[in-house]
Amino acid sequence: MGYVNGGYSVVRSIVDRNSLQLNPRIRAPRTDEYAIGIDREVGRRLQVATAYVRKSGANFVGWEDTGGVYELKPRTLFDNRTIMVYERQNAPADQRFFLTNPEGYSMTYNGLVLAVEKRRSRGWQAFGSYTLSRVTGLQAGSASGAAGAQVSTVAPPPGPGGLTFGRDPNDLTNARGRLPNDRPHVFRVMGSADLPKTGFMVSANLQYFTGKPWAASALVSVPQNPNLRVLLEPRGTRRLSSQTILDLRLSKSIAAGRVGRLDVMLDLLNALNETAEENIVTDAQMTTLALNPNFGLANAFVDPRRVMLGVRLNLGR
Repeated sequence: MGYVNGGYSVVRSIVDRNSLQLNPRIRAPRTDEYAIGIDREVGRRLQVATAYVRKSGANFVGWEDTGGVYELKPRTLFDNRTIMVYERQNAPADQRFFLTNPEGYSMTYNGLVLAVEKRRSRGWQAFGSYTLSRVTGLQAGSASGAAGAQVSTVAPPPGPGGLTFGRDPNDLTNARGRLPNDRPHVFRVMGSADLPKTGFMVSANLQYFTGKPWAASALVSVPQNPNLRVLLEPRGTRRLSSQTILDLRLSKSIAAGRVGRLDVMLDLLNALNETAEENIVTDAQMTTLALNPNFGLANAFVDPRRVMLGVRLNLGR
């Protein structure tokens, strides 16, 4: 309430400068990218193209604990599987969270794109593309959930306080692998055609893409965290369902005299009523004592089939 009565001295949080430190020689993240492509006209109205893209990144920023003393200890899970976890041996006050360029943080993207375009003629046009890609590495967002964003910084977003990934060495277990936005297969077809003698145009946009990668985890108790999440497998071992989205549009342009032009559009979105999941309740498969009944259960889905009517006024001739 300090801002209401004119006082701005309310203490919201206290930061221990000894526990949070910044590397004075921290380097800016670096990204190198190159692409090579070939375009070819086939006849007067058809064009085909292919391109290879490679992108690599390094010097990403992340956290390290330079003060904690850790020892590897076994933990037996409910299914009798044994995993190794790091237990902190010294006091919490001895931790030193160091913001730096951790060794091994990187990103590599390889993509091959094939595209075909039929230019507009005789009242119709179409475009299609297929992308085969793979993006792997280790970043501050590598341990996020199934719907997590692919981020390479510890600063917000996605969380208001930023990411703490790397402050505990257990965060790095199985963290290297497919990054959150890895979608190996993406297929798109778009087209439009005039309906003869009506003034209407019908358009379609079909998209297919592989589901986002995720991995199972376990919740274990260690001295520094009684509910520690540890990845049991690399990201990409599991995936959300692939999605096929078809959007349709019927439109007509109507002259509005000197004012301009009126466009009327009727959209049918997700015409196939795709029901693929976009997130899950939890990726925690088990603890040392029990299986998790909510493991892998979907709790967010593609928006259902819906119809939208739009009107747009374009001023001027």
